[in-house]
Amino acid sequence: MRDFSKIADAMINHNKRVHAAVIVITAFMIPGFLSSLTPIDIEAYNMDSPELEANDVMREEFSGAGNIWGFGIFVRDPVHIDEDPSRISMIEPFPGESRGLNNPIGGVLNLSILREVDSKAEILKSHDVSMYYLNFSSDISGIPLRGVLDLPNEFRVFMDNRSLVTRDRINPFTLQWELAPTNWTDCGVLECLSFDDPELTQAHIDLAAHRMANHTRGSFLRYLSVDRAFLPDPTSPVIGPYGGTLQEDGTIVADQWGPGRWTATSVWMILNLDRQAMVDNGWTFAWIDARPEFGFERDGLSFSTDPIEYTMEQCQQESQRGLAPCSVEWLYLAIEEELRATDEQVVTVLLGEGPNVEINRELLSSSFLVGIMGVVVVFLLWMSLRRVSDVLIVGAGLSLALLWMQGSIGWIWIIGDRTGYQIIARSQFSNLLPILVLALGIDDSLHALHRYKEERRNGADLLLSAHMSISKVGRAIMLTSLTTIVAFLANLSSNIAALRSFGVEAGLGVFSAFVLTGLWVPLLRLDYDRYLDRKGKLMEEKKDLVHLVPSKWLSDTTSFSFEKAPLVAGITLILTVMALSPMAALEGDFQIDDFLDPESDFARGVNLASERFADGEPGYILVEGDIANPRVLEAIEELRRNINSHGEGDPDQISRTPTGQVELLGLDQIVLGTKAAMAWNITPYQEKGWNPALEDGGVGCNTSFVYNPFEGKSVRLPELDDRECLIFIYGYVLNYGVPASGGYPEIPAPLVTEFIQTEDELDPNAHWRTKEGGTPNYVRMSMRFGLSDPEQFPLIEPALEQLVLDMEPLANLSTTPLHVRASISDALNDELYPISWAIPTGDPVVRFVAADGMQDQMQGTLALGLIACMATLWWGYRPDGGIRERAKVRPKSKDLVYSVIASGAFTMISSWIIGWNYIPVIFPLSLIASLLWGRNAFLLSCITTIPIAVVIVWLYALIQLTGYGLNMITVSIAAISLGVGIDYVIHVIERFREEMEQSSNPSASIKAVGGASGLALVGSALSDIAGFLVIMQSSMGFFSTFGLFCAVMIGLALVASMVLAPAALRTMSMTSSQAVTHESSNLSL
Repeated sequence: MRDFSKIADAMINHNKRVHAAVIVITAFMIPGFLSSLTPIDIEAYNMDSPELEANDVMREEFSGAGNIWGFGIFVRDPVHIDEDPSRISMIEPFPGESRGLNNPIGGVLNLSILREVDSKAEILKSHDVSMYYLNFSSDISGIPLRGVLDLPNEFRVFMDNRSLVTRDRINPFTLQWELAPTNWTDCGVLECLSFDDPELTQAHIDLAAHRMANHTRGSFLRYLSVDRAFLPDPTSPVIGPYGGTLQEDGTIVADQWGPGRWTATSVWMILNLDRQAMVDNGWTFAWIDARPEFGFERDGLSFSTDPIEYTMEQCQQESQRGLAPCSVEWLYLAIEEELRATDEQVVTVLLGEGPNVEINRELLSSSFLVGIMGVVVVFLLWMSLRRVSDVLIVGAGLSLALLWMQGSIGWIWIIGDRTGYQIIARSQFSNLLPILVLALGIDDSLHALHRYKEERRNGADLLLSAHMSISKVGRAIMLTSLTTIVAFLANLSSNIAALRSFGVEAGLGVFSAFVLTGLWVPLLRLDYDRYLDRKGKLMEEKKDLVHLVPSKWLSDTTSFSFEKAPLVAGITLILTVMALSPMAALEGDFQIDDFLDPESDFARGVNLASERFADGEPGYILVEGDIANPRVLEAIEELRRNINSHGEGDPDQISRTPTGQVELLGLDQIVLGTKAAMAWNITPYQEKGWNPALEDGGVGCNTSFVYNPFEGKSVRLPELDDRECLIFIYGYVLNYGVPASGGYPEIPAPLVTEFIQTEDELDPNAHWRTKEGGTPNYVRMSMRFGLSDPEQFPLIEPALEQLVLDMEPLANLSTTPLHVRASISDALNDELYPISWAIPTGDPVVRFVAADGMQDQMQGTLALGLIACMATLWWGYRPDGGIRERAKVRPKSKDLVYSVIASGAFTMISSWIIGWNYIPVIFPLSLIASLLWGRNAFLLSCITTIPIAVVIVWLYALIQLTGYGLNMITVSIAAISLGVGIDYVIHVIERFREEMEQSSNPSASIKAVGGASGLALVGSALSDIAGFLVIMQSSMGFFSTFGLFCAVMIGLALVASMVLAPAALRTMSMTSSQAVTHESSNLSL
């Protein structure tokens, strides 16, 4: 390790072979490089988690439930009426909750606006994609819909007296007949007109809106934005509540009532697509699987989205020909563009869809900044090196290092894909690797070339200068590279595939930078100078040339830190203690503005949805086991009561209806609705096997009589606490849905498949039996809820924890912890414990679990990386000689004591991070290492590592103080700071050790370090910082945040190497000349 001259000799003597090898390897890397250019799906999470597993089960087993997404229809600011094209910036500002909107009259409930929205709904209903629409039911009118739910149609249905609230019906809970709560036959002073009547007025809309608001138990109001309010208007014929509150029973209570109308600024328009049918016909919901398309157009220095306009037939036919499927993201955006082209008084916004398209658009829009960054870095490299050829050589080394890294990643991907053993799982972290390689590569190149120049200035010839550069600096670069690789390979301990892959990919990048920028660059410099020398064009290195900053400044900096070590240590300690509090206050966060351009349509759409609608993002509770066990249905209702039982101060992120009740849609509601439908009209069920003349209904279940006032007689119905009865109901609703009856509309069978599944094939003639004649097993069900503000991780975490506690009724029916997926067969055979697995899942849950898990584990592997660095440096700083030679030296009793102390310190630090149960393993190994490698090598490893640990603490504190939270960007920057920071400090320590070998004068040695290594460090740091400050100007939150904190990180790493490391050398009492001259092992020189 200490002797790197053999490598230098081999490279210089066989330089042509080295260059040929670089060319051959580069050519070999090209296919791998091309393979690595596959897109990264930001919504793909490569990790093991029960929540993610449950989400996969939901997508595979409940695929018939469809894919629900939607548009927001927002009233346009009157200032922008008649302006074209329609833009999201034209939306009427949010007035605040329950404030309403006076202009235009009624806001989004204005008649002319409703007509405009109706025309948009007609576009959707006649769109090419309508072939994939799924049926679902309206919460407002209760009627079945085909693919599209829009507010104008709800008015149409209500004014045709087809709405649930305008018809008599049976109560599904009491099975008692109830009169229609309202009507559209008596309109007071108005004539009751249909929605499509040309004579319809705003007063009709006001009256219909008021009746739906009062009699749909909040369903009508929930589709309006939260700024909805009943505003006074003395000219209105409608009498409504001023500042009213909606009660749990759906009624509105207010202290004052008067003339006015309901108003709001925005409304939903929802679509439901058959996900599985689309996948089967050439579409994909995974960006990584979609065909690469360029759907953008240049807009000045940036790009705007120009969506690919696929047709359903085109995607289907091309898929049959073997082409990659079409991405639904382009479909969503193309439909939005088509709808927005018809905007007049509103602005149509796609809400929360198309993230991958938006990220690619912003990356393209920021590409010019990468060019500017390159120019700035090249200029600063020239300022540091002062030779154009040096800059070109460094650029060649960096370019090939990136090519080798991506190429090796691509080849491992290809091999893994062919062997079935894949270790590469590319993620968002993979995008950060080029930054790491560039930072390390620039640093390594500058150290190698500056040392080459230094030797030439001191009178050495070309060969000796290159030999010194490769043997001395190359040795340091090898240690920095090995240490950094080991630190990143700590990610292999993670159970998240993306983090394990990140460790491997980073290791490949660091190795590539070591070979090409640390070793090959000085060799290339040598060969070019030899060429110039033969041509008589080689110039001498100038001794008085200033490289960015005078070398004396740097020498004075390291000398001051060394001489004033107690002062520096004291200030560092104070700052670190102060930083601990804000660091501890850091919380996980996922603000869309931290990742994307806050002014983009996508980000503003997400923020608009969060600001104006309270439904939240759909989440699910997946349950596996014996779902036909009546205990499971009872547990659902108890779970619903638990969620509704919380008061102020408890987590409140589960979405509520306007009545204040938490909305948990479950199988029990479908079962109750089915029984109510049977009570109203038994005929459809008789046609499918129910026999009311038999005591068991003809299906072997317990029954009871319920009086039907409409027919004037009692009817035999199934009991819901009987297993066979539930099996009959489940089979019926899965096959046929719930027929329209009792004043209630039909619930289509595809909608039911979202809530209940069986793995058996049912007999089409006897749905309560399998085709083989056995009893079917219903093994899965789901419950749906909404999660408000899902990007607010500090709020989501306690909400999910509370939800798990509320799931106690389900836990009481399981023999194992709910989050552990146990055997379904065991649950089917256990009447008392019928549940084998129950866990929250869905996109918002998965997104939180994935981000939170990655952040936690990356922080854990960061701490493990520090320990790995310390161990590697302990070995790297070992004294000269082989193991056998060092083993022959009989240690003194004093050395044994020091070894025990060093081993104990390393064991305590390592066990605190890894686990205390590892003490019996770590202590004896570290004791052997201490005896073989020396205590001074351990102290030097501590001197190298501690400044980086301090820098990481400071970095975390700055993240918190600047208002940011822990997310995948900030955590990954901390991980990169370990790699870059350790690189900086090792160069200082290694050069110091080299100087001590020559002079044995600590003060002179540390001064020389500042003037030599410091010059390369400053040049590298300033180049990187300037480049990152350019990237920080990007409107994309990811680039902006990353650029800011990378610049801060590089600056702190420079402080660690130039200020903290010299002070640590003095503070650790490692620099006395006595220690140096006593024996080589004392200072491991």
